[in-house]
Amino acid sequence: MTVIVAILGLIFLIVVHELGHMLAAKALGVRVPEFGVGFGPPLIKKKIGNTIYSFRIILLGGFAKMAGMNDGAEGPDTFPAKALWRRALIIFAGPFANILAAIAILAVVLMTSGAVTGVEPEVRQVERDSMAERVGIRPGDRLVAVDGERIGAWEGFTREVENRRPGQEISVTVERGGEERTFTGKLGADPQNPDVALVGVRPEIETTTYGPFEAVGMAVAQVIRVTGLLGAFVVDLATGERSFYNNVTGPVGIASVGSASVEQGFFPQLLALISLNLALFNLLPLLPLDGGHLFFIAAEKVLGRPVRQETMGRIAALGIALVLVLFVFATYADLSKIFTGQPFIPE
Repeated sequence: MTVIVAILGLIFLIVVHELGHMLAAKALGVRVPEFGVGFGPPLIKKKIGNTIYSFRIILLGGFAKMAGMNDGAEGPDTFPAKALWRRALIIFAGPFANILAAIAILAVVLMTSGAVTGVEPEVRQVERDSMAERVGIRPGDRLVAVDGERIGAWEGFTREVENRRPGQEISVTVERGGEERTFTGKLGADPQNPDVALVGVRPEIETTTYGPFEAVGMAVAQVIRVTGLLGAFVVDLATGERSFYNNVTGPVGIASVGSASVEQGFFPQLLALISLNLALFNLLPLLPLDGGHLFFIAAEKVLGRPVRQETMGRIAALGIALVLVLFVFATYADLSKIFTGQPFIPE
């Protein structure tokens, strides 16, 4: 069920992207013959105004069909007939819709769940079949020492544990009812990463919720900060500072990580990150991505004439090939990580 929720979340983001294109096109006078959710044979079709809205059998995204784009239509209400700035706005509206979606999701999280403002070294939850459960650590216990080393905060506890190996013996001292008790046992392994040792406890987390205006401002700041981090990440990939194999995740990995995030309660934050990734990826200057269309609109402005269809066709073929190679490689990396037990997202 969690996998289905994760996949539906990804489909939602793609539909938001296409909805951005459609709304901008209609607002700027371009006819949209059809807006579809999914691909393949339609299950439901309904015409509203000049647009057919369809729900199709293969739920892998969606599309906004604009008059004059790849259908040979002519007339004042077609995409090619519009001024360059109108075309650019229509193309940019897709990625912009995903950016707005990321801001909206983060703002809702900040208004409802809130942001973490502190992590107390108090046990809120004990994982099933974990070392903590086996030795008798309970919710409400306050962590005070690991192997006799006193800790003052949750970060101190994680630092003491993170350098250990699964199967290694460890003693954890807790305060319970005003008394200190020490429990000794062998560390378990993280199911998502067998090389990472776990005691099996979750901390008490302090959160703060915010009003609408403050939440939106914080969400915008987070989106700007993450955009900078993603830009630096892409530079590291291009320069070889980071391994492409270890750091690129395809659809299988995204679905798996999304499923885990649903279980652990941080799916909205992940969805916002994926939405931002989708926006930035689409702005790469490659056809058939939105960035490629924006590049050729800019080229038309500089040249004073449209780029020849033959030239665009060759570049589009190259762009499609590159995207397909990336998709195949990312899927191969996902599957190989499953078989080798590697995590989809490196530490």
